[in-house]
Amino acid sequence: MNVIAYTYEADHHCVPCALARFGQDENGWVPENAEDGESNPVGAVFEWDEWYANDAYEGNDNATLGCGTCGDVITEVDLT
Repeated sequence: MNVIAYTYEADHHCVPCALARFGQDENGWVPENAEDGESNPVGAVFEWDEWYANDAYEGNDNATLGCGTCGDVITEVDLT
């Protein structure tokens, strides 16, 4: 399984930023019991997850997933 991002604080975040904030478990992932500042569980986004909504990007050729912490591009999807 390949985690490409984590969700917390109502945004997506890259793996390095999430690990810096929550630490990592024995498998190298954010611990399952991690919670954000609003006591919500941290979610994982896997490479096969559809994190984008096609209708939300109507007219665009691609969708970009960026990190809400550092601003780096996590991944892009070609919508054409």
